[in-house]
Amino acid sequence: MATSTTLPNNASSNNIHYDELSEIKAIFFDLDNTLIPTRSGDSKACREVFDILQRQYGFAKEEANYSTQNFLKSFRRCPDNSETSLDIWRTHLWHEALPPKYKQLASTIYPIWLDLRYRHLAIPKEYVQLLQNLRKHYLLALITNGPSNAQWEKVRQLEVQQYFDCLLVSGDLPWEKPNPNIFYATCKYLNVQPKQCCMVGDKLESDIKGGNLAGLGATFWLPLTLDEIEKLLRTDESGLEHNKPTFILRNLLEFYDYFSVIKEQSENNEFLEQQQQQQVPEYKKCQSKNILYCRGRSSSPTTTTTATTPPIEFSTSESDNSSDSI
Repeated sequence: MATSTTLPNNASSNNIHYDELSEIKAIFFDLDNTLIPTRSGDSKACREVFDILQRQYGFAKEEANYSTQNFLKSFRRCPDNSETSLDIWRTHLWHEALPPKYKQLASTIYPIWLDLRYRHLAIPKEYVQLLQNLRKHYLLALITNGPSNAQWEKVRQLEVQQYFDCLLVSGDLPWEKPNPNIFYATCKYLNVQPKQCCMVGDKLESDIKGGNLAGLGATFWLPLTLDEIEKLLRTDESGLEHNKPTFILRNLLEFYDYFSVIKEQSENNEFLEQQQQQQVPEYKKCQSKNILYCRGRSSSPTTTTTATTPPIEFSTSESDNSSDSI
């Protein structure tokens, strides 16, 4: 595992990274605030609902602001009963957020908000192209923390599954990032070793720390603000080595800089060409309590295993209870 943190100044300087990344066969991506703008998208959706409440339903500005801000603060809460559907739960949250004289509008406002939310959460076209280009040369996996129903809703609504060979949601598993086992499970499904993989994500404490603890070949950090970079550089490194990324990206498209040389020179091209010549099954839901969508590609195709008891051979540490997003 590489330990140097690099923020590239230009594409040519990235030639020095070829040896470091030449063994990479699989790339793991986080979802929220890495591929999709969850934080800003949710805020934008509520701002539009704020305008709609005033324009179409006669809310005073203060009432509209009160309602949308209360909902935005509460909608990441999980229902007490795990069997409660997201639609019922979120309608209930809108009912709680609206002023008394408007509570009957909860079932009307919720689908408006949901539609706006997914318009703003759509994967940017240039990111879609990046994933499509990378998938010609690498196995791709999505590893996301969060409740199963909420994260799979995003996958379905945004049609994310078409870009990946393997998708894991922590809510379906005994562990979540930064627990190394969720990374080992992904390696197992793709039949690759940790050192042949890299992780891309926005959170030092889950994506980067987890990738480092699992011994991945590299970690790529996509900080949301420059302040986060400055904080990392100022922080005393004692005890925080696992939180240190191999590389820092200013934006996700800088990924091209790091992998442009590899796309032309590495043996991954031949490796994936062999995989693409095989019969590739459509995505399917594995027959188990936990959900894993599998494309059927791996570095050495084997029978697909389910997500209930992945045969982990590296570690057995416990999970914590944090999550990326609802």
